[in-house]
Amino acid sequence: MQKTILFLFLIASHLCSAQSKNEFQLKIQYNPETSYNQTMDQTSHIEMKYSGDPEIMQKIKGKGIQNPTVNDSHSIVESVYKTGKLSAKKDFPLTIEFLKTTNSDNKITIPNGTIIYGKGTVGNMPTLDSIVSNGLSEEFKKNILQTMQATFAQINIPERKVKVGEVFALDTPLSIPMAGVQLDMTITTTYKLLNIKNNIADFDISQVYTMKSSTTKFPMNAAGTGKGKLLYDVINNFNLKYQMDMEMSANVKNEKIELDIISKSGIIQTARISKT
Repeated sequence: MQKTILFLFLIASHLCSAQSKNEFQLKIQYNPETSYNQTMDQTSHIEMKYSGDPEIMQKIKGKGIQNPTVNDSHSIVESVYKTGKLSAKKDFPLTIEFLKTTNSDNKITIPNGTIIYGKGTVGNMPTLDSIVSNGLSEEFKKNILQTMQATFAQINIPERKVKVGEVFALDTPLSIPMAGVQLDMTITTTYKLLNIKNNIADFDISQVYTMKSSTTKFPMNAAGTGKGKLLYDVINNFNLKYQMDMEMSANVKNEKIELDIISKSGIIQTARISKT
């Protein structure tokens, strides 16, 4: 009888172990007393072609603007996200420090040493409230805060159990203020879990982008697609590597001028996680 119970116990343990290797509880969150050293490597190729009223086209040429205009850029941003102790209210402080920014334009968009302050709670994305940086206007600081807060919405995935081979999709709405125009974008991301090895979940991901402007004066429509990979740390509930190659086309026009935009870009974001 004891041998039978032992045998059944071993079988049950094996089944539980097999299950743990083929499924896990997916949730992306910042944990207390943890340091996240992150690097974001971005490349961009943009082509803009003007067409329309000959007089306006001549003015564009007179200003020395190439038609089409081609712009290539490359930037690397190194930063560290640090979280503090969990309080009795179940929240913890968060700081984001920009360590180093390099780009192909040799321009410092965000000065080294810039620090953003915020607060996190277990199971939710952090909320940012202030920024300290020398040489930046208050308006630009506000834009940085809004941009960084928006990135949390983009990486957030509602908690769910995922099995190897499973495919699921999420829609993420995003509003982008640009030159007095509100651009409304929807990002549809499809995930496929390929495998789980050494507590690292390997996903194939694809995206579809749709965008439109909120004004009839300069109507804009855009669409695009993306393909990439995601490596997720099951133990630390965080992305170790996110890689995406994107293509997008857009059209903006009014009664006299039309602008066609083609964009190809890539992003590789990595993280090193350690306890503080």
